[in-house]
Amino acid sequence: MGRDLLSASVRPLLDLIDLAVTIVDAEGRVVAWNARAERLYGIAARDILGREITGFFTPASLMVRRVLETGQRVEWTYHQPRPGIFVLVSAAPVLQDGKMAGAMAVERDVTDLVELSGELTRARGQVAALEQRLSAQPVPAPPAADPFHAIKGRHPAIRKAVHLASLVATTDATTLIRGESGVGKELFARAIHQASRRRDGPFVVLNCGAIPVTLLESELFGYAPGAFTGASPKGQGGKLELAHGGTLFLDEVGELPPEAQVKLLRFLEDRKFYRVGGSVPISVDVRVVVATNRDLEDLVRQGRYRDDLYWRLNVFTLDIPPLRERKEDIAELVQRFLHEFCVRYDRQPVEVHPAVIQALMEHPWPGNVRELRNAVERMVILATDGAVGPELLPAILGSGRREEPAAGAPAPAGPAVSAPPGEREEILAALAATRHNRSAAARLLGISRGTLYNRMRRLGLMTGPDPTPAQSP
Repeated sequence: MGRDLLSASVRPLLDLIDLAVTIVDAEGRVVAWNARAERLYGIAARDILGREITGFFTPASLMVRRVLETGQRVEWTYHQPRPGIFVLVSAAPVLQDGKMAGAMAVERDVTDLVELSGELTRARGQVAALEQRLSAQPVPAPPAADPFHAIKGRHPAIRKAVHLASLVATTDATTLIRGESGVGKELFARAIHQASRRRDGPFVVLNCGAIPVTLLESELFGYAPGAFTGASPKGQGGKLELAHGGTLFLDEVGELPPEAQVKLLRFLEDRKFYRVGGSVPISVDVRVVVATNRDLEDLVRQGRYRDDLYWRLNVFTLDIPPLRERKEDIAELVQRFLHEFCVRYDRQPVEVHPAVIQALMEHPWPGNVRELRNAVERMVILATDGAVGPELLPAILGSGRREEPAAGAPAPAGPAVSAPPGEREEILAALAATRHNRSAAARLLGISRGTLYNRMRRLGLMTGPDPTPAQSP
């Protein structure tokens, strides 16, 4: 009875999911095809169920087929299963009694983000032109914008972070923002300040990792007259005093030295502090927001960070996801940065080749949004003809330097031959963008791996072992 109920529930459950779901058996016959897959590919379930999926798609475009062959999971990979359809796909084997019984895939449609890339760029270029014409004319002040408007992205993780930030912004709670370098922690801190009742007060930033330890205390708390050699005879206020009535943002708070940790803890407890060398307590009305890319709990366990300070800072925590975990947001961020830099450098709107967008979505982005922004700035600088093609990828992604062959490495399979203009550069760019992963480079170029090998062999680019076509996915 329970098994029958479970079986009867599977189809409605799959249709409730806003992802295209495909399940095939070990022979590649389709056993599940939900409503979202029907809409994405225009194939009715009644037409595909029970039939081999290779009758509807080219073998090289099937992620479930690759999983059946390799037994390896695929996690949210950018993929183009059909011309004009772009998805993020995860796929995994289905095991029964330890044997491969089939494979399943879930796909999130990102076609709109990719295909509308050029249209968005042109539209924003027109807006920029209108703004320039109107800038000479006095216009009424616009209504107050949403403080979180600058934080772009549709991924649930980033939207959840924005929602939580908007909730804590209405309070004076000390807030800890955690995330890797470049995810936009200061952007969140500024938005929290602008959404708070302190929006008319100052927003003061102190990077705890950018100031020598010997100067950090005086920067934060100020110093009394004659506190040390070279000190101003009048003394000087610190960042806490400058932030009176507003928000103090302490970036890289994990770098605070022990002495400053003690004084910051005392301020958070009493809302009073002493300047360096001073004996008069100073009271200020300041909301404290801190950020770190370090694991503070691990630092506490190591004895390098005070646990009482950690708990004072950790009243409310915001975790900002890294860019690699929200790849579907990359196209939107690229458009935003393209508009910004086209206006800044007085350039016409830039057209970006879909292969470039695909390469950007496959890049790991260790520097997160900051790295992506820098890459788009390079795009605008390099796109002198108004277009960004695959040949610019090495320069855009910072992987243009080619490694010299190691001693004893196999020589190229043959001399380079004549080729269609740009073919050699496209292949080299795709290899550079994918760190010479030939399978990924083939996907980037929209061809099978066997076709890539043939072209590389013809152009004299094949080094190392030469796989046979039978190894192509």
